Amino acid sequence: MTADDRISQPIKNNNSLNLSLGQAIGMLWFRRMKLLATTISFAVVGSVVGLLSQSEYSAEARIMPEMNQGAGDMFKRLASAAGFAGMDLGETEGVDAVRPDLYPNVLQSTPFILYLLQQSVPTVEGKQKTVTTLLTPTLGWFSTQKKSLALSSNKPSAVLHLTQEQQDLAEDIQKRVAGRMDTRSGVITINARMPDPVAVAAVAQLTMDYLTQYVTNYRTEKARRDLQFYTNRLNEAKRRYQVAQYALFKYNDQHKYMVVQAATMDQQRINAELDIAQTVYAELAKQYEQAKIKVQERTPVFKVLDPPKVPLVRVSPKRTVMVVIYALVGLMVGSLYILLTESDTLERLRQRFITVPG
Repeated sequence: MTADDRISQPIKNNNSLNLSLGQAIGMLWFRRMKLLATTISFAVVGSVVGLLSQSEYSAEARIMPEMNQGAGDMFKRLASAAGFAGMDLGETEGVDAVRPDLYPNVLQSTPFILYLLQQSVPTVEGKQKTVTTLLTPTLGWFSTQKKSLALSSNKPSAVLHLTQEQQDLAEDIQKRVAGRMDTRSGVITINARMPDPVAVAAVAQLTMDYLTQYVTNYRTEKARRDLQFYTNRLNEAKRRYQVAQYALFKYNDQHKYMVVQAATMDQQRINAELDIAQTVYAELAKQYEQAKIKVQERTPVFKVLDPPKVPLVRVSPKRTVMVVIYALVGLMVGSLYILLTESDTLERLRQRFITVPG
């Protein structure tokens, strides 16, 4: 009887499913070539999967938004000082609903995703591709849906109807583009991940621009509407004032040498209209200037700490790690297979759980 037979004989004669550590190690060493072949086979599969997997690149940008701490006291002092000059800054103070810690949530919204999907970005080959084409190079569904998506994205209050493919792509974007805020420093970090190194830097820049523009539009929207309102009213008051001026000059020219009571009454009426028009025009001009100041005061300031850069190294797939993981899986699978087959466990399990029909 050989040494190999002595190693395997006790196991084959053992009716129990339990194996001692020494018996298991001896059995694996006896079938080491088979175990090595299984491990190498899995490692080769891991290397093939790693080579066929799509490369992913990551880009990062950091910005520091304007903080409003202490702004309330400052606005109160300005309003108090402006009161002596006849200016009303009571509406200047307000609470900003979009706090800096909520800025990253904007990047997970559907309007942002629809905006980003339609943007063209440069690639490493020097071409221009939309983000959708970049993420779905083999799909053509978006070509027929691009128009409807664009219309939907321009109507935030409208109900969006997305196909399953579009919903999957939107969820993919939510995983690829994200932002986070450091609550201690207030710095917002924007991270993007794309299958192209040049495109990912462009996507990070587009994301940063969208976020800053979104916050700016939100914080200045009320002030800009007020400015537009006062602009229209000021133009109307100016025309009214000019018409009243012209009416007075024309009346004076026509009644230069007439001194009658009726003419005096008409002149007083025209003068009163001119005074009213002048007063309204002056008041609206003051409100117009205040509205322009308010727009400037509400415009936030963003400091770019770290602009996005084109990455030089991919972040995935990590091919070496994949080969090691597949090799370990192959080692475990091969070991389990050898232990089960060499100890006749499979045959005993088959006899125990499979009944032969009579």
